[in-house]
Amino acid sequence: MSAGFARALVLALAGASAAASSGPVEVYRTGPQFCPNDRGAGAPALTQAQIIERARTLLPADFCANAFVAGCDADAELAYGAWRVFVRQYRVSGGRHAYDGLDHSYVVLDAAGNCLANIPGTELGARN
Repeated sequence: MSAGFARALVLALAGASAAASSGPVEVYRTGPQFCPNDRGAGAPALTQAQIIERARTLLPADFCANAFVAGCDADAELAYGAWRVFVRQYRVSGGRHAYDGLDHSYVVLDAAGNCLANIPGTELGARN
């Protein structure tokens, strides 16, 4: 293999790896503010309404109310002993909730409300 070909191959591979790493990156919200584990092992199980309220408190302060967002809707489902709460932003348009162009988030909690994961939605345009 010639030195020129080897150099071109290295540059091509470096460029390909840079392009591959520039795509969307999953980031989790962590730490006691966004994903606390402050409920004891013997803590009572929370109701679905309590789980949704707990999940809302683990979102960024302006997630459900800012200049572009009127509020958030949340849906919770219990599976395998853990709650997955899907929270999505909305604005009001024509008296209805409009979700297009807004963000969403997933909060996964155990039955007592301890955080297992707090996963922000994919940023708008990240897949384009």
